[in-house]
Amino acid sequence: MPGELVVTGDDFGKSSEVNAAVEAAHREGILTTASLMVAEPAFDDAVARARACPELATGLHLVLCDGRAASAPSAGPRLAAADGVFERSPARAGIRYWRERRALRGPLERELRAQLERYLASGLPLDHLDGHHHLHLHPVVFDVLAPLLGEYRVPFVRLVHEDALGRGALPRPHDPVPAIFAALARRARRLADAQGAVGTDRVYGLRATGRMDERELLRLVRGLRAATVEIYFHPSRASEPGRREEEALRSNAVRQAVKDAGYALASTRTLARRRAA
Repeated sequence: MPGELVVTGDDFGKSSEVNAAVEAAHREGILTTASLMVAEPAFDDAVARARACPELATGLHLVLCDGRAASAPSAGPRLAAADGVFERSPARAGIRYWRERRALRGPLERELRAQLERYLASGLPLDHLDGHHHLHLHPVVFDVLAPLLGEYRVPFVRLVHEDALGRGALPRPHDPVPAIFAALARRARRLADAQGAVGTDRVYGLRATGRMDERELLRLVRGLRAATVEIYFHPSRASEPGRREEEALRSNAVRQAVKDAGYALASTRTLARRRAA
C-alpha cells in the first residue's frame, strides 16, 4: 500500500556535530524534517543551516528535561534549577510534573510559550512540534500544550505510536514503554485534533534509539504498512551511534528500499499542507 514517510532528525541545535549531520542527511540523504532545541548552544548555527535548506521542514523540539530552559527565572515554583538546567532524567521530571501539577501549571505554560516565541523569532516556519524524550506527551504537559497548538497554529505534532514492527530483534521484547507512549498518544491525538494539529499513523525510533544503523532502518522500511509514518533519528558526528545514523540516512540502499516499499518521502510541512487541503 503506497504511503508517505516523514524522516526527522531530532536535537537540531544541540551541537555543531549534530547540526552538520542533520544538514548532510538532508542534502545527501532521505532526511526531510528537523526538530530544533531553542536554548542549546548551537541553535543559531542550526537556524543558519535551515535557512540554507529551504526544503527542510523545521519545528520545535520542546525541552522539559535533559536540557536548558528558555524562560527567565521567576518567583515561585521553578521547572529548572537556578542555572536554568532541567532535571536530566525524563522519568524523574515526569514524576515531578505529575506530583506538583497544580503548582507547576503556570511555570509550564511560561516555558512552553518562551520556547515557541524563541523559535518564531528565528523566522523559520513552524512546521511541527515534538518533544525531547517525548515529554510533550506527559498528560500534565499536553493539557497545557494543547490550546497553544491552536493559538500558535502548529499544524503537526508527534504522536508516538510504535507497534510490534519497531521491536524487531532488539532486546527487551516486553518493554512496556512503547505501550505507555501509545496510550498517551491516543489521548493526545483527541486534544490535538481539536486544535487542528495532525500526526502520523505510526512513529518509529523509540526502541531503536542508539541502534538505528543501515540494517535496522532497512528492516523498518521493508515492514512499513501504515499510510503515514514518521521515523525519527539522532544523527551526530560526535558519537559512533550518531555517525551510524547519518550513514544510514545517506544510504542509497535505504533510499531504494523506500521506493520499493511504495512510500513517498514527505515532511511535516508537506504532510500537514496535504492534510489541510
